[in-house]
Amino acid sequence: MAIPKPVLDLAARQGGYVRRDQLVARGISSSAIDRRVSAGELIPAAAGVYVVIPSQNFVDLLRGAALRLPQAVVSHQSAAHMLQFPKLPELVPTVVVPSYTTHRFPGVTVRRCSDLIESDIVVVDGLAVTNVVRTFFDLGGLLRFRNWDAIGESLVIAGKMELASFENLTLRLARRGKPGSRYAHDFLVGRAGHDPRATVLERRGRDVLAQAGLPAPLHEHPIPWRPRRRFDDAYPNAGVAIEWDSRAWHEQRAAMVADRRRDREAAAHGWVVLRFTWEEVTERPHEIVETVRLVLHDRRIAG
Repeated sequence: MAIPKPVLDLAARQGGYVRRDQLVARGISSSAIDRRVSAGELIPAAAGVYVVIPSQNFVDLLRGAALRLPQAVVSHQSAAHMLQFPKLPELVPTVVVPSYTTHRFPGVTVRRCSDLIESDIVVVDGLAVTNVVRTFFDLGGLLRFRNWDAIGESLVIAGKMELASFENLTLRLARRGKPGSRYAHDFLVGRAGHDPRATVLERRGRDVLAQAGLPAPLHEHPIPWRPRRRFDDAYPNAGVAIEWDSRAWHEQRAAMVADRRRDREAAAHGWVVLRFTWEEVTERPHEIVETVRLVLHDRRIAG
């Protein structure tokens, strides 16, 4: 029994695979499908999916996974290859699926994901694929930092990724336990003397204060006794300053010593400097709110 040409044409467009319901829709009954399976004309690949034409490459394999797995999106290493990253990680055929769906397909690594949104996805060769910035972020959970950082640098140099876009994605995704979050922060900090991560940290810190109903501080407030320098945020009427400290920068001993000196100088002028890190902003925001609220209350009463 030869495979009908319409089925062969369909399989050719789908990486060599067809679904059972597609065969039925083309006039092949369930019993006829079972006979063709017994005869070796259709090879089961996964539940309800059959191989008609052997896969030629990893893209064919991903097309088969997309047939079987609802809302599957090509991701991680395989997305990097399909998007032609200037530096490529080792190829591992991978897709992500919503957390509540099935997650198995032979030869493909299937990861579950709950934070993929429409703007994270592009279409390449008819397949849904995570875009450049999302793919790069996701790779941060799998590769060594040196290799991952080199990929990011090559993307920026090649004009395939803008730091601002990656910064915005990091602001949305980075959180405790999210693979790639720590690398993303360090990558932003290390780019050519620019510290976009500080901007991300400031935004998130200010959001924490605003969501708690605390008064909005003044941003980039000149230090009264050193007007050429600025606090990240300040409540000048209460003599309270807030510094949002980048972890990567403040791991350096010289920077920590300088911070302590500036804090003592502020105290000598009657100010209190509150310093908060990325980890505190993302993992323990309630502690920040409690600290700021208590210090503002005490300072205003004392004043």
